Amino acid sequence: MAQKTAKKVRNQPSNAKQATPNPKLWPNLPHQLIGMLAREPNLMQNITSFGAVIKSWRSASRQCCSIDGKARLPQLVEITRKKCIEHQKSGRRHAIEISFHEERPCPYWYYKRKSHKKWYPGIYFKGHSHGELVVMQGNMRELYLLEPAEQSWRCLPTWNPNRAFKTCTLSSSLGDRNGCSILVLTGNCSPAFAFSRFSKDENPWTTEDCTVKEPYAPSQKMQFSNAIGFQGKFYALSLQGTLAVIEDIDSRFRITAIGGSRAVPSKLSRQFREYLVESCGEILLVFLISRKSIDHVENVEVFRLDIPKLSWVKVENLGDRTLFLEDECCMGVTASKVGCKKNCIYFSHHRVYGQWWIYNMESGSISPAIETKLQESLMWNEPILD
Repeated sequence: MAQKTAKKVRNQPSNAKQATPNPKLWPNLPHQLIGMLAREPNLMQNITSFGAVIKSWRSASRQCCSIDGKARLPQLVEITRKKCIEHQKSGRRHAIEISFHEERPCPYWYYKRKSHKKWYPGIYFKGHSHGELVVMQGNMRELYLLEPAEQSWRCLPTWNPNRAFKTCTLSSSLGDRNGCSILVLTGNCSPAFAFSRFSKDENPWTTEDCTVKEPYAPSQKMQFSNAIGFQGKFYALSLQGTLAVIEDIDSRFRITAIGGSRAVPSKLSRQFREYLVESCGEILLVFLISRKSIDHVENVEVFRLDIPKLSWVKVENLGDRTLFLEDECCMGVTASKVGCKKNCIYFSHHRVYGQWWIYNMESGSISPAIETKLQESLMWNEPILD
């Protein structure tokens, strides 16, 4: 009987309808923060990045010496996690987790057009900057800027689906008097960037190749994997850890300066996660360092960008600040106003996914921030909101 039952299952038609996967909720932050964002939508401005770039050192080989006999610098490669690949193949879309003044979060993002309200399922979140979400429709052509708290949207120029799209950021807020530009990183050399100036009239995407040689891989051109918009400029990190400043000069976007120090962990690492976060008027670079497995964090380092010198300065103390880091969301907060532990880094990439851990900058220790889903945070106090 058991064998007949198994055979019947195998002979089921292959075109049977499969259940639509549930949307992936964003931002995947602790529920205390989700609640505060719902009550205080202006805190969305504190979300200044769209998650991590995972890098690993390329293993040494016999080809580690150049023709002239000099040792080559170790090079980095980017890692795409298995879960990310499975997420893309499954067609799983995104949804806003925050219920702004509502009882329950919306299953799909809700927006309005010409005073007509409409549910719009099937979107992918591609970046977050200055309070704006960059989302892409399922056809990989239509792009929008969404203001989650206002439930409003703006069209962006149509994207070429045959062109790579890695991440997106804004140079400043949309209300900036000097104007706002949008940068898309492709992760390639040609084209390396795509730009559009935000205005009432739709400006098409302008693409630029990168012809600048990579200082830490002289035989290669620079390929950018991470970027943040700050005070009207773009600060981009290459795959090999080179910092480049990108500006609008004479209506063309150009690399105007290159940093002098390599953005890599100072401590021994096999792999690491890299985050760019804006906090209290500074650009911070955070590394979650792994010596064995990428899912096991053994150290954390924080650096501050010295903008005049374009160099990274190690930060030993965050004061009253705290950072929250997740694969698709980064957020900096003032601990005393939010209620979390100060001078710490909260992250969810250690041993168990979905469970938050906390790195204490003072002691250098890593401990669980929440024991179980049924218990309240062990490191959370009542917030002090204005």
